[in-house]
Amino acid sequence: MFNFRGIFRRSAAAGFVLLFWITLASAAAATPDHVTLTWTQDPKTTQTISWRTDTATTGGQVRFGQDLNNTDPNSRSAISAALTSTLETTGGAVNIHSATLTGLTPGMRYRYQVGYGSSWSDTYTFKTESREPVSFKFLVFGDSQSIDYGTWRTTLQAAVRQNPDAAFLVNMGDLVDVGQDYGQWESWFAASAGVIENIPVMPLTGNHECYTPERRFSSPVFFTAQFALPENGPEGLKRQVYSFDYGDVHFVMLDSQEGEQRGFLPDMLERQRRWLEADLAATDRKWKVVFIHRPLYGNKPNGINENLRRAFAGLFDKYQVDLVFTAHDHVYARTAPMYNNKEGTDWDSFRGTIHVATGRTGSKTYENLSEKPWNVFFHNPMAEPIYLGVKSEGVVLHVTAMGVSGQLIDEWTLVKTNSKSGE
Repeated sequence: MFNFRGIFRRSAAAGFVLLFWITLASAAAATPDHVTLTWTQDPKTTQTISWRTDTATTGGQVRFGQDLNNTDPNSRSAISAALTSTLETTGGAVNIHSATLTGLTPGMRYRYQVGYGSSWSDTYTFKTESREPVSFKFLVFGDSQSIDYGTWRTTLQAAVRQNPDAAFLVNMGDLVDVGQDYGQWESWFAASAGVIENIPVMPLTGNHECYTPERRFSSPVFFTAQFALPENGPEGLKRQVYSFDYGDVHFVMLDSQEGEQRGFLPDMLERQRRWLEADLAATDRKWKVVFIHRPLYGNKPNGINENLRRAFAGLFDKYQVDLVFTAHDHVYARTAPMYNNKEGTDWDSFRGTIHVATGRTGSKTYENLSEKPWNVFFHNPMAEPIYLGVKSEGVVLHVTAMGVSGQLIDEWTLVKTNSKSGE
């Protein structure tokens, strides 16, 4: 069964276009689906797993081990109970189950199933982070909001096929077009199936996570209910703002939706600013990487976001944040190192933060984008979606931007010695 929905949207060239999307009606059952890997604690020794069932399934368990063969007396497996909560959606009530496995061995691949009673999922795998920092790769996906999410599925599948060694994924917000329309999430999870059960995804919110089907503002309730994420962010923004470590990198996820959420949390930027200062001051990781949906230095006609600059740019300077990944404009672009709100040019005495707009992985494009004075590279991915691969190798961060067809769009490297330098 399908639901047909439509909205009026202003096009880049003015005027309005009626866009339709098809979303699957809610089909929750006793058999688990929407199985998703995330982290809420240390990636070396824990793994968080979430999934969905109907409300008649009141419990949940994870069966896991290096071998799940019940007929083998030497098979090592364990059972972990899940926490279960009911989510009221626009398609009816569903149960969300989440379990965090603890005491795992670093650098080990595990097999697992989720379920309860006689209803169990297929067997999937995950791998814990190595005990000592080693090189690793993660993938970054710009806005996946779409009409039918086939574009998102094609992009995700291509990226993972081309990078089977990716340790985890980051989705930059605007995962869906209408965050409080549960049918959109049905389509997003269906398109992501086959990947996020085996590779952790660490997402952040975009402005579209805060829209209702009536186009009113909302807190991103469906986002925070479905993704189990670290709860180390500021009060009132748990699971929307958080940080975690992997290898030599400290990762920070911020929430830029102060316009949409002003009625619920009017001081959300100030809360984040205070939290971010303490968070960056506390880390001793070699690299500091921040993700935020809306850009501080964008490529739409009004490229500068003064509120975000006032809240965060000074902290990026003070604590020497290396990279800030952004989204929202559906463009791939990177800046020169930005310091004191100015672009630098002297790589020999490199300081400042490079801001990277991550393109789009869904079907929506913009024509009213342009290269700005702070850009050293600009590409509007009208022809095909793109994704980013980032490889951390000790003192080196290597970044590639790839088209879904495999075309190399951009490639660059940061090298960190006693003082930051890059090329």
